[in-house]
Amino acid sequence: MKIWKIILGILGMVGAIFAASNKSKQVKELKKVIKQNKKEEKKVEKEIKVLEQQKEVSKKEVSNLKRKLTVSKKKTAKMQEAYDNDEVESAEDFLKKFAKNK
Repeated sequence: MKIWKIILGILGMVGAIFAASNKSKQVKELKKVIKQNKKEEKKVEKEIKVLEQQKEVSKKEVSNLKRKLTVSKKKTAKMQEAYDNDEVESAEDFLKKFAKNK
């Protein structure tokens, strides 16, 4: 009986190792999403600057872009925090939301 417990313990440890390696893949994917979001944020910032200089567009359009930018920055900050803490569950949630948006 003790032999079975030892064997199951060893198999459980091997399974835990594989599960941990699988989780890190999702966190790595989250890092790619963070990089992509930061690139998009930079594009939007440039677009806002151009629109403000042209002064041909309405203030409402500029304010809407600014609002979208701040929301995007907040989401990116939350993703970065999840990446830094290796939180797999929240990384999965962000990846699911990101997949739905595209």
